[in-house]
Amino acid sequence: MSDFPSLEQLRGKVQKDRHQEIGNWLARRVARPLAVYGTWVAIRLRLSAHQVTLGALLANLLAAVALGAGERWGVLLCAILLHLGFWLDHVDGQVARWRGTAGVTGVYFDYLMHHLSGMALGFALGMGLAVQTGNLAWPVAGFSISLGITLLSLHNDCRYKAFFQRLKASRGAFRVEGGAGGRPAPAPGWPRRGRAMLTWPLFKLCEPHMVLMAVSILAVLACLPGDSWLWAWQGYVGALAVLSPCLGLARVARSIQRNFPSTEFDQWFQPVDLD
Repeated sequence: MSDFPSLEQLRGKVQKDRHQEIGNWLARRVARPLAVYGTWVAIRLRLSAHQVTLGALLANLLAAVALGAGERWGVLLCAILLHLGFWLDHVDGQVARWRGTAGVTGVYFDYLMHHLSGMALGFALGMGLAVQTGNLAWPVAGFSISLGITLLSLHNDCRYKAFFQRLKASRGAFRVEGGAGGRPAPAPGWPRRGRAMLTWPLFKLCEPHMVLMAVSILAVLACLPGDSWLWAWQGYVGALAVLSPCLGLARVARSIQRNFPSTEFDQWFQPVDLD
């Protein structure tokens, strides 16, 4: 591929199918469209997709360090770096698609970056408050957030690992009856009745892009006079420290109790008779 593509050439090549339909709104409406400009720069600098992913990881880890400082400037810098990392997380895939290097290794590195970033930011949310207030209960809250966010992610990763183990152990062949969004059927929207009407938005609040938006709000408050930023920070961390691990444990327990991984495997992978 050309090392000097135009923006029009990039837009026609690097976006995934249905990139404006799948994923959270911040990715669909902001990060993916703007990532093209970063891809344009990265290709001219001869950066690989792995190097861009590493840049996203470094931005996210530096954001956690800044937040852990517990100061107004740290919250603001954290928000800026998190937005940079989120943006680079979409640039790397576009670079890979343009260069024709997209593959399993890139996806592996991307998921690893997400786990490390989530754990670091979760703990930094509590550590920064400990530095600011001197209350050693806040690092415990940060650890709880880190544990909860990681558990919610591992719920998916362990399910897919179980799928792969089952596929390797089978002597037969399977046809994938997949849908959009990494599941057998397109992801449903906000349920309008039942318990899920309440739990669905709570799960959304624990997703990385929502944590990013929460930190962004804290950054705006930190730029204003007064202590509203600190009170908001404490309230957010206290709520998330309880919410995220409870939701993670509940999701895992529900999946085991209702045998969801096996049911989803049977929906997703259909045996094929090769005779």
